[in-house]
Amino acid sequence: MSGKTEQGVLRIFKLIRLLNSTPRRSAKQLRNILGQSESTFYRDLQLIENLGYHYDKDQNDCFFLQLQLERGRQSVLEPDELFFLQDHLQQTAGTSPLAQAILHKFDLNLSMIPLADALPQLHANRILQLLRVALENKSCVQIIGYHSLSSEKVEDRRVEVLEITQDYRYLIGWDMDKDRQGQYKLSRIQDVEYLEQRVTPGRMASPMDIFGLTGYEWLDVKLKLSNTAYHLLLEEFPLSRTFIHRRYNGTFFEGQVRNWKGIGRFILGLPGEIEVLHPEALQVYLRERRGGKGAK
Repeated sequence: MSGKTEQGVLRIFKLIRLLNSTPRRSAKQLRNILGQSESTFYRDLQLIENLGYHYDKDQNDCFFLQLQLERGRQSVLEPDELFFLQDHLQQTAGTSPLAQAILHKFDLNLSMIPLADALPQLHANRILQLLRVALENKSCVQIIGYHSLSSEKVEDRRVEVLEITQDYRYLIGWDMDKDRQGQYKLSRIQDVEYLEQRVTPGRMASPMDIFGLTGYEWLDVKLKLSNTAYHLLLEEFPLSRTFIHRRYNGTFFEGQVRNWKGIGRFILGLPGEIEVLHPEALQVYLRERRGGKGAK
């Protein structure tokens, strides 16, 4: 690891620590502590945002981290995240004493991860590998014990495997019984069995938006999000990050969807947290779903 790279890594960790400590500090105070220019400071903020450390500002324009509670622990790295960081550091560490010391701590932490914490990730990885084989062989599968949130049922599905989303969280497939395309979250699948049938020749996944809906065309959408809506959108639909822009006057979702149903369900689930700026057609859809009440 070069000296310049090492300094950059240390600077990022120091910024994360400052954002997660009290008292909260303004941008100017943080820049003074870190010895950064304004451009470097905001570039580092964007970097930690991309790494999953979501920051915000209070009423005094002081920065802080928005940490979420997971399984009763605050801001704890998951096993797969620790393994990823360890692997990346091993490739770049070189002979740096600091990097070697960090690697030693990774080894200690990973050796103490309870098996119960690692099992969900291991299960998701197994399901992903089974579906990858089906995708490569153009095989149909029986999805065993799929938990549908929309119907609250747990049932088996016969599916033609068409695509796995870029974030490896969802299977896009053709429901052989309902004769339509569907999206299935891997973490809700209990098991996968291969069927003798092959995927229908020429069958391809129709374009789906980040909410898992298809349609005849792409529809432009612009929303203004509250802090709550912003964090829930990222948590539930990680691919939305590409379309989210944080500006001085608020946080905005500016993207495209294939259908009003998916994004409409998300908006209606957070009354008062989302303002629809465009288009009017989405506002009309929301008013109709609310039974004629005003949409915002």
